[in-house]
Amino acid sequence: MREQYFIDVLNRFDTDEIYARELCDFPTKGELTVHDKAVLEHDKIPIRERIVNELHLIQKWNHKKESGVPPRFAECSFFNFECRTENEKHIFQKVCDFVSQEHNEGVLLMTGAKGTGKTHLGTAAVRDTQGRYVSMEDLIYKVESSLNFKSPQTEEEVFNDYSTVKFLVIDEVGRSLKREKEIEILSYILRKRYDNQLPTIVISNLEKKVLLKNLGEAVVDRLREIATSIEFTGESYRILKRKVA
Repeated sequence: MREQYFIDVLNRFDTDEIYARELCDFPTKGELTVHDKAVLEHDKIPIRERIVNELHLIQKWNHKKESGVPPRFAECSFFNFECRTENEKHIFQKVCDFVSQEHNEGVLLMTGAKGTGKTHLGTAAVRDTQGRYVSMEDLIYKVESSLNFKSPQTEEEVFNDYSTVKFLVIDEVGRSLKREKEIEILSYILRKRYDNQLPTIVISNLEKKVLLKNLGEAVVDRLREIATSIEFTGESYRILKRKVA
């Protein structure tokens, strides 16, 4: 994961002089004179700042307006996801593998009951990739609102926005009352993201077979071609929190 990567780089940069010399393009062999050490410490400052800034951007991305992440999930990360069972550890690893995959252009379909951690992991993925989160309901609203002449975005701009963002998470899929509009929008965005070779996570509270039935043949054909799926099971984290309270 990118966040863990920069944490490791920063720790190593601060504790391993040879590694720090490498990043500063400094000779790695031989003892340093007092003068050389002073020069090295000076050269380390801007490099360390770049590492810290990159890490800070990842850690704060969910709080930015561009992320689309609701405030309720702004603190969600891969570090604070609680795996209660071996199956949840397996699910967690599959999501991490998808997010960290190089040259990723696929779709990860995350389905299952409410409160089982899907949105937490989805927004954690947005944070780690500095991507975008949107619920299907909000996406439909954005597209329909764009048809108003007072809208700041045209319909084409809305579609292009979500078709080109480097990592996209679409939540609450398959339950809209505007079923035909949902199918139309989802089919278009998945096709364009496939053409653009960009990764997408699709989240639904429905069981996989129910979701695929609701989405229609056009979307299902697209998902069959490019998607892998994870079924989330187990007791709701929300119910567990209420029991503790």
